[in-house]
Amino acid sequence: MKKISFLIVGVILILMGCGNKGAEAIDSTDAEFIAIVQLEQDLHIYNETASEPININDLELLSNDTVFSSSSKAWEVSFNYKDGLTNKTVATNAVAQYSVDPSGEITATTHSFE
Repeated sequence: MKKISFLIVGVILILMGCGNKGAEAIDSTDAEFIAIVQLEQDLHIYNETASEPININDLELLSNDTVFSSSSKAWEVSFNYKDGLTNKTVATNAVAQYSVDPSGEITATTHSFE
């Protein structure tokens, strides 16, 4: 009876270990892709009511700034205007920023499209 109990426990532990293979975390490239898709959706919504629509081609991914934040436990993905300016007098460090957790879900969003 003890052998059967150990065998059952062993099989359960092995099956639990196999189940974790599909839950691997995303990398920075995946996080950037997810953020780009969300940025396109956010721009579409913004442009519907904006007096001056923003062209997606005027924005760029700041891939050197994509980092995994130990505090938020998410990839921080930033976008800025290609010329670095929102207007002629104000410089910005990011016009949009997204936090993408290891499962691929966006957990935080910040925009400054105006």
